[in-house]
Amino acid sequence: MSEPDTNPESEQNRRFRKMADRFIDNANRQLNDTEPTMVNSAFMYGASRFCAFVTVQKSGSLERFDEMHDEAVEYYADEFKKMLLENLKHYRDAFEKESAN
Repeated sequence: MSEPDTNPESEQNRRFRKMADRFIDNANRQLNDTEPTMVNSAFMYGASRFCAFVTVQKSGSLERFDEMHDEAVEYYADEFKKMLLENLKHYRDAFEKESAN
């Protein structure tokens, strides 16, 4: 599994964030008539389905899929945790800054 280049100056990073923002914009539009927890659950479910799809595409065979299974689960869980912690820190910092004003 490979990660996107997270160098702030890289074109790949700009494309990555723009793509993520489009997914987030779509999720935000769902909030017009759906509870945030439902949107969140659907967003995570969709992401997990796509992760499974990518894993299957990379495997090429049932045997290779079985070999990759545990590694894929660990990779996606670790990456999600890192991203979640980064975003929680970002929001905490913004919340703290707002509270100071």
